[in-house]
Order: sequence, then structure tokens, then C-alpha cells
Amino acid sequence: MVTTQKYLKSIAKSNSPVKKTGQGNVLKKRLLKQSEEDLNKGREKILVAARACFSKQGFAGTSIKDIQDSCGFSRGNLYHHFKTKEEIVQIIIKQNLGMFYGRVELILNQLKDNDLTLTNIINELARFAEDITKGPGRGMAFHVWSLAMVDSEVREVMTGFFEKIRSALEQKIIILMAQGKIKEFKNTQQLSVTLFGLVIPAFTLQSVFMDDKSLDAASYTESINLLFKESH
Repeated sequence: MVTTQKYLKSIAKSNSPVKKTGQGNVLKKRLLKQSEEDLNKGREKILVAARACFSKQGFAGTSIKDIQDSCGFSRGNLYHHFKTKEEIVQIIIKQNLGMFYGRVELILNQLKDNDLTLTNIINELARFAEDITKGPGRGMAFHVWSLAMVDSEVREVMTGFFEKIRSALEQKIIILMAQGKIKEFKNTQQLSVTLFGLVIPAFTLQSVFMDDKSLDAASYTESINLLFKESH
């Protein structure tokens, strides 16, 4: 009797669908991965369309229907990815500021300490700001700044990234002082705030609003050097 039971158990094991179940799990994982990729592609398509709308019409002037028409999605499909327009706005702002900070950090890291000058820093950051103001998201910075004045969450995100840039600039200023390339000054934080405001927001403003009088990065850097060069 025991032998018969063992035999029946052996047959049950040999007929077990474990192998088929395993194959089914692999297929299921592939389908899940594919659907996740489709989901990410859909989200990115919506974000690209939203960026274009926000850049032209601002955050307040853009409706969900504008974004829907731009990306070609149905209303239900769009809401499957994002619940509200505010969610789209916050994601885009975080992405843009993250990329902005990443590019500034890369620029500053590529400026070797031995060859570092204040002119190099100003010129490289001005060139970066020039790329932004001439790119497809030309007006986005101003829309973000405006929204940050009334939305505390957006302001917190923006000031967080700006503080990282200011801190990175302060470290470069400290190096320049140690090398005797700029005068010693105890309040390096003050200098870094001034440098940040002088290069990125100021260059962007003149580039967008001075029309035919606006300066490119090279001319802007040259003008700053002439204005602040001490006469002897």
C-alpha cells in the first residue's frame, strides 16, 4: 500500500504543471515589462506635449484639453497617466530643474582648478543660459519663476536646486581666492549669491527681453569684465 502511494505521488509530480507555470510567469513578466515600457512612453509623450503647451501659453493658460489635443490621447488615457494638470506641472518642473542643475554641475566640474578664472565661470554659465533661452522651452523659466511666487511646493523645489548651484559656485570662489585670482572676502556666500544672480537670471532676462540689443554669451562676458574692471 505504501508503495502504491509513493508511485501515485511520483506520477503526480511528473504531471505537475510547474514547468508550464514557470513559462507562464516568464511570459507574464514580459507582458508586464512591455506594458510598463508602453506606460513610460505614454507618460513621456504627454510630458513633451505639455512642455510645448506650457512654453507657449504658460501654466495657467494651458488646459488639460490643450495637452490632450497636443499629444493626441483620449481624455481617459491621459487621466490614466496623470490625475491632474498640477501633477504634470510639478513633474515637469522637477525634471527641468534637475537637468538644469546637472548641466551646471557638469560645467563647473569640467573647469579645472589650475586653469580656473572668474571669466571662465561666467562665460560657461552664460553659454549654458544662452542654449536654454534659444531652445524649445525658451519661456519655461519665467513661467516657473512666476508660479513659484504663489505655489509654495514649486518654490521649495526651485530654491532647493538653486541652492545647490549657489553652493557649487561658492566652492569655486573659495578656490579662486586661495589662488589669489580674486580678492579675499570673508563672506563667500554673499559673493556666490551675486555671481549666481549676475549670470543665470540676468543673462536670461536680457537675452529674451532686449530683442535686437541682446548680447550673446561672449559679448555678455566681455561686458561684465569691462564694467567691473578696476581702473588704475
